[in-house]
Amino acid sequence: MGHLVRARGGAYICDRCVAQAQEAIASAEPDQRLLRFRPAPGGVIDRDRAEEAVERAFETVFSAERTVAERCAALERGANLASSMQELSDRYGPAKDLDVAVDYVRFLSEDEAEVHFVLLLSQFGPSGLARTGHAVRAGDEWRVSRDTWCGLVSMVGVQCPPPED
Repeated sequence: MGHLVRARGGAYICDRCVAQAQEAIASAEPDQRLLRFRPAPGGVIDRDRAEEAVERAFETVFSAERTVAERCAALERGANLASSMQELSDRYGPAKDLDVAVDYVRFLSEDEAEVHFVLLLSQFGPSGLARTGHAVRAGDEWRVSRDTWCGLVSMVGVQCPPPED
């Protein structure tokens, strides 16, 4: 999974682009101040199908109607996250009115996507809780990144166990 660097004001640059910028700087003439490069876009062969798969993964993970096993399977390295899901449910009850809306998917590579999504739950108000997370491709399946899930649940005091190898 790649990294994103965020600057104040909300500008992001991916690690691939940082590497390309370093190459441009290294090959520039000493008196050249403005350097330009065209970042190679991350992409997938069938964008529509990949976006649908990412949305399905997010909908599965945040659905109270899915089993814990199904939800864990939709998470990257999620096999041992059932305990954190159970702790979340024990503390706050099953979130039957929780829904998720994926607003935007930006593919960083053929195996990683940045996902802008909104968690809709009555306590968040009518606009919901907007978040940015990641999806990763494992084999032929898109899954919600473990970091995205664990980051969200840690906000309410639930800790994830270390991933299994």
